[in-house]
Amino acid sequence: MKIGVVCGPLSLKDDFAGMVKWLAENGFDAVDMTAVDAEQKATIEGASLSVGSFSVSALRGTLHEDEAKRQEAVQAMEAELREAAELGLNTLFACLVPPNPETPRARTFEIWRASFPQIVDLCESLGINIAMEPWPGPPPHYPTIGCTPEMWRAMFEACPSPALGICYDPSHMARLGIDYLRVLKEFGDRVHHGHAKDCAIVGEELYLQGRLTRTFGASPFKYGEGWWRYCIPGDGVVKWREVVVALTAAGKDDLCFSVELEDHCYTGDAEKNKAGLLASRDFLKTVMR
Repeated sequence: MKIGVVCGPLSLKDDFAGMVKWLAENGFDAVDMTAVDAEQKATIEGASLSVGSFSVSALRGTLHEDEAKRQEAVQAMEAELREAAELGLNTLFACLVPPNPETPRARTFEIWRASFPQIVDLCESLGINIAMEPWPGPPPHYPTIGCTPEMWRAMFEACPSPALGICYDPSHMARLGIDYLRVLKEFGDRVHHGHAKDCAIVGEELYLQGRLTRTFGASPFKYGEGWWRYCIPGDGVVKWREVVVALTAAGKDDLCFSVELEDHCYTGDAEKNKAGLLASRDFLKTVMR
């Protein structure tokens, strides 16, 4: 398995070329691209790293309630996908949050079912896999689709193409109460990418507020809701060695696991970023084969 990095949360990304150079010098294997960008790809590969995944800008619009805007976004996304294929990119990271966060998930699924099969078919023809992000979206609506087994079953039934799959991030499943190891037994063949992030459960806060958001005041954690917080791999509840064993059994030996550094202990400046990335790398090397 490869150890990659998600750029989004990092202060280091402000100097993309410098960050890539540092990652290459410190034993990382891949970088996730933020867009279909030939310059980004050249920078990554020029440092002898590989591309973990890529994102497209038109994705959210494909879930728009307005049919005309939705079709416009589908066409724009198809153009981005063809450009990605020309660049040799093959794993699309897809966070399926609707433009209106108040849209019920069941309604968003109906919109997705109307607009996405043609995108999935195009991806399959281009040799691109889709990795759906399991982040549920922001409170209070948690509007993301493609983030629970209930939804995956419905989506894979609607689009059985093997090109449609999951970005496996056990931190989200752990805080939602989903058995992240059972997920690999049922959907292991659908895992096309991974995010290396853990989840810590904060006992005192869980006692005070349960699994609700706080009634008084905001969460003390930038990435969390008080009773839980995201953290680097190994500092939370995820059993990473069992995760790796299950992925290996599913034939995912070559999976890229990209560190998503959403741990308040390691955000805010470049030096904290580096410390968090190195700690994540060191831990992952103890469990990966």
